[in-house]
Amino acid sequence: MEGTTLPESERPQRWDAPFAPDMGAGDVARLLRVEPFASIDQSRFPRHLALEGILRNDTRVLNLAAGEIIVREGDYGNSAFLILKGGAKVFQRSLPTEMLGRGTQGKKSILKTIARAFRNSRTPEVRVHHTQRSFKTSEKTGVLIQDFPRVIREHASEAIQCGELFGEIAALGRTPRVATIVASEDDTEVLELRWQGLRDIMNFAPAFNAYIESRFRKYGLISLLRALDIMDRLPPQAAEEVATHTVFERYGRFDWYGSYQQMLKSRSATERLGKEPLILQEGDYLNGLIIVRGGFVRVSRHYNHGEQTISYLGKGQYFGLREIYHNHLHPDRPAPAQLSLRGVGYVDILVIPTNLVEEHIIPHLTQTEIRDLTAHPLSTIAGSELLSSAPVSAESEATDARKILGANMIEFFMDRRVINGGATMLIDLDRCTRCDDCVRACASTHDGNPRFIRQGPNQQGIQVTQACMHCHDPICMIPCPTGAIHRREGGEVVINDDTCIGCANCAENCPYHNIQMVEIRSESGEIQFPVSLDAEGNIVFGKDKKMIPRTDQGPVRRATKCDLCYEHVGGPACARACPHDALLRVDMQDTRKVAEWLSR
Repeated sequence: MEGTTLPESERPQRWDAPFAPDMGAGDVARLLRVEPFASIDQSRFPRHLALEGILRNDTRVLNLAAGEIIVREGDYGNSAFLILKGGAKVFQRSLPTEMLGRGTQGKKSILKTIARAFRNSRTPEVRVHHTQRSFKTSEKTGVLIQDFPRVIREHASEAIQCGELFGEIAALGRTPRVATIVASEDDTEVLELRWQGLRDIMNFAPAFNAYIESRFRKYGLISLLRALDIMDRLPPQAAEEVATHTVFERYGRFDWYGSYQQMLKSRSATERLGKEPLILQEGDYLNGLIIVRGGFVRVSRHYNHGEQTISYLGKGQYFGLREIYHNHLHPDRPAPAQLSLRGVGYVDILVIPTNLVEEHIIPHLTQTEIRDLTAHPLSTIAGSELLSSAPVSAESEATDARKILGANMIEFFMDRRVINGGATMLIDLDRCTRCDDCVRACASTHDGNPRFIRQGPNQQGIQVTQACMHCHDPICMIPCPTGAIHRREGGEVVINDDTCIGCANCAENCPYHNIQMVEIRSESGEIQFPVSLDAEGNIVFGKDKKMIPRTDQGPVRRATKCDLCYEHVGGPACARACPHDALLRVDMQDTRKVAEWLSR
């Protein structure tokens, strides 16, 4: 059954805004004859998420000319792509910025920022009327590379053939595109599949899921592993063997909002820990080097009758090398895992088997790394008191966080999942005089309305303010049906007002309640309401030639939040305006910077 014929209550909400409103039954039938969709068993899909419905509502066909950019290096991706006709080229090295149509970022000067404060309307949240908005939900840049044949000759590239899928790694990981890909022929047809549809197909089509993982192993895993200091020195053949046998593991829920809210209601630390999936138990045998591919991992150890959080690991950090190295040197008295690891939210894990670590990684360790690995003896008895709890190298910086930040602060940051923040707003309440200069500065920068609320949970006089943290794992983006909430080139999480439909999914899915839904007003100051439409979807006008509002449906609302003042050359206005140095916007993975600020 085609998904669009389902009752509205059973349809995914994102289908209320199809990716391509003109996608018809004939288009869907054509796609079902194309691989990889032709080989998918449609009977495995539930009624409310039929494969036909996904293709009808979550895809669009792009018609491109030779040299037209499909995805651009550095952009954050929300879609995967499949070549239906023609071909594409992926450039092996970065192209010049001006060639990509990006140019310089349109920052407002200090003078323009000040001038804007004087021009702000007294009416809050003024927007162009919602019927006049220009909807552009595709991430396609619309940029055509000039003199494309010359560019192809001068820059190394590889061909992407008809039928090949690409872009899925960035789409699923909410990460930047790693290369620029352009159409190589005129009349190239590309199917764009938004990531929600890609995720659902993977969930119900095991072979398709295996295909996606095989592509990641082939195209993404080597570069991810090479980013580790201990892997970068491996010969190509050894690195390929390690990648071939690396194991993928996942813990927790992709959309972890619900589990987080349940955890906040837990009465004890033990109960909170029990809600986090166990990756590795202290005292168990460690059968491989554990690498965090995405998400966060809590690192803890036994303490009295409970557990004590040591720190957390983020993307690209690893655990277990000390134990593996010790056991390599002392097979007669092997040491178990010295700490426990638990998934915080949703975590992607890579595991390199122990035998490959011993064969390929240990022989290439530097003398400094070896000294760090053997600096402290390990416990060789499962469950015994640790002689040292700090792992080595990339692990050391992360697992020193308890010492750096203090026991109470690290537990607070972990339990509130503040560690997810890429630009968390912290306020030192001992220095803050409640002058509200930060709030006024934000309001002046955003048309009279501040984009944060100066309140939030606090610990030891440090408040985590209710402002968008621009998370490393922004789950607010997961349920957005149109891709209106997205990452910019610089990593800021922003909302495109042109494509926001006011569904409130992002606000409801933000674990920290940092997105607000606001009523929108017209340029004349009147509250905007949905307009009446006829059977064909055309706007209905009254005798006075004015659009007839649907006041019974309530005012039009849009999602708003902190955008980190990305348009302004001075950066976040809130931080610049604080006269007492009481406010900090900080990446919570930079534990030393946080600690330095806390200990001023």
